[in-house]
Amino acid sequence: MGTLVIALMFFDQVSSTALLQSRMTTLADVVGQISTAALNFEDTKAAIEVLEALRSEPPVVSACLYDVSDRLFAEYKSGSAGPRCAQLRHDLVPTGSNYSRVVRQVYRRSELVGTLALTSDLQDVRKRRTHLLVVAGFLAVVALVVGGISGSLLQRRVSKPLLDLARAMVEVTDQQNFAARVAVKGSDEIGQLGDGFNTMLSELERRNLEKRKAEAELQFQALTDALTRLPNRRLFMDRLSQTLALAEREGRIVGLLYIDLDGFKLVNDSLGHAIGDLLLCEVSSRLQARVRKSDTLARMGGDEFTIILPSLSEKEDAALVARSLLDALVKPFLIEGHEITIGATIGISLFPEHAREASDLMRQADSAMYAAKRNGKNQAMYFRPELGLLVRERLNLETQLRGAIGRGEIKVHYQPEFDVASGRLVRFEALVRWLHPSLGLIPPLKFIPIAEESGLIVPLGAFIMECACKEATKWQSLAPFPIQVAVNVSSIQFERETFVEEVAEILRHSGLKPELLQIELTESVMVGSIERSAQKMMHLRSLGVSLAIDDFGTGYSCLGYLPNLPFDALKIDRSFVKDLNSKPEAAAMVRALVGLAHNIGMRVIVEGIEDSQQLQLIRQFAANEVQGFLLGRPTTEPEEQILLSLEQSTRHEKLQPSLEDSQRVHDILKA
Repeated sequence: MGTLVIALMFFDQVSSTALLQSRMTTLADVVGQISTAALNFEDTKAAIEVLEALRSEPPVVSACLYDVSDRLFAEYKSGSAGPRCAQLRHDLVPTGSNYSRVVRQVYRRSELVGTLALTSDLQDVRKRRTHLLVVAGFLAVVALVVGGISGSLLQRRVSKPLLDLARAMVEVTDQQNFAARVAVKGSDEIGQLGDGFNTMLSELERRNLEKRKAEAELQFQALTDALTRLPNRRLFMDRLSQTLALAEREGRIVGLLYIDLDGFKLVNDSLGHAIGDLLLCEVSSRLQARVRKSDTLARMGGDEFTIILPSLSEKEDAALVARSLLDALVKPFLIEGHEITIGATIGISLFPEHAREASDLMRQADSAMYAAKRNGKNQAMYFRPELGLLVRERLNLETQLRGAIGRGEIKVHYQPEFDVASGRLVRFEALVRWLHPSLGLIPPLKFIPIAEESGLIVPLGAFIMECACKEATKWQSLAPFPIQVAVNVSSIQFERETFVEEVAEILRHSGLKPELLQIELTESVMVGSIERSAQKMMHLRSLGVSLAIDDFGTGYSCLGYLPNLPFDALKIDRSFVKDLNSKPEAAAMVRALVGLAHNIGMRVIVEGIEDSQQLQLIRQFAANEVQGFLLGRPTTEPEEQILLSLEQSTRHEKLQPSLEDSQRVHDILKA
């Protein structure tokens, strides 16, 4: 509106000034023509009378008539205001912003006779402008009043729903109340805004509910085992800490049971993880049925469970609960057509007798469980102080075993194996020994399980194989016939994806021909994927390496697996041979195993031969090769045994060497 008023006033100012200027120009022309006679006859009085006629024109404030020589000839002035006439036309003072001047030359028949200057007052223009401003101000006031009233009425219609929206927003923000709604109706923009706001709140309410459900689910998952829906380790430790704190104040006895299932890995590997998961669920259900509501049964991971017994009358009650849990697992589980029998081993620790801290109590129960496993499994055992020493000793051995290879403490001994029919030396079995600088000779049965549990069996096994292959390359120049080396390989080492490539690299690095290496595997390779194991064994066979199944009959034997695995030889464990002379059933078992192996195209190696009567029976059973203390003990100098065997072969002596021969060959080699 202000811009319009300014534009209008500017236009009016310009047009009014132009109109006045045009009028003054016309008036000057008329007065000039009338004044020609007076100028011509130099009649000043007549000229003044002509100029006095301008009084009828209020805007004209002065008129100056100059002759041809630009001297003032006559003048007119309406009042005291306004500029006066100069004596010379060139000395006329500029009019300024309040007056307007028109200068016109006077001609008589095209002859210049003078000049007329009319000065007009711009007062009318200023009055017109003032009047226009008053009118514009009045219109502005009227417009503002009308606009204010209209705006107020419109605001009442618009602001109420907007205020409702604002209050709803505050409520949602401060109280997180997504159920709030605004009652805004209509099809205009405000109504659409209200509908959109309510729709937004509905969506926020839905998302908030989903968020709360997700948070509750995450909280549940964070504290609960996903498979069995039992408390997990985190929730268990929290409850154990609270239980111990309460027991401390009330002077109660708290029992902690640490449960590990026996044989679960076999089920998991042979029947699959899906069956294993179902078995864990069934086990947790049976265990849950044998504990009180006040007790806490939790799954720690894998096949391990724990139970808190918060208030025991006597410490012997923990053993009663443990026995009840073991009895609950006696009945076989029937899962998807498979009848599965599984046991458990339980370690027991007590508060405050054994420990007062939750972590210590857990560690002691775990130690008791492992001690019970070493003593035969499927039993419960209380923690004893000496068990802690065993755990520390085991940890100490694991720590020192990590550097034993680098320190040169790991030694490889070689025990000979002979052909039963000819008595010829056919191979040496590489046996690992740990000669500790302070503890002395540590038996393999003590450090091999530690190596397998800690993963150190992989570098240890690779070291043994490389030493054995390098040593075997030396033997070939000592005898006119090839002599193999047999290396035991752990199932952990065998299951590595790169195992075949590692064997090939060791053979290439040592220079040993592949057919001179025999890898001995235990029955544990059969509890995994048969197809994967068979494929890996076929790759080893394609290199030229021979394969033997070691300690057959001592593990979870399944004869149906044998035809599917490309073994070259079957090695009968010494446990069958030790009672060969005294128990007919042992002899029948060995005879049956020899016949079974021959029927499926496998050689038979019998270990543990310690007397000639056992050797004679093995000959009768038609076994292929034998090994034992009767024939040769493990040694770090297999060259002596090779030379002794060659000497016996040239003299056509019996298979068993005499002590005199061994001593004589030893003296020769030393010389």
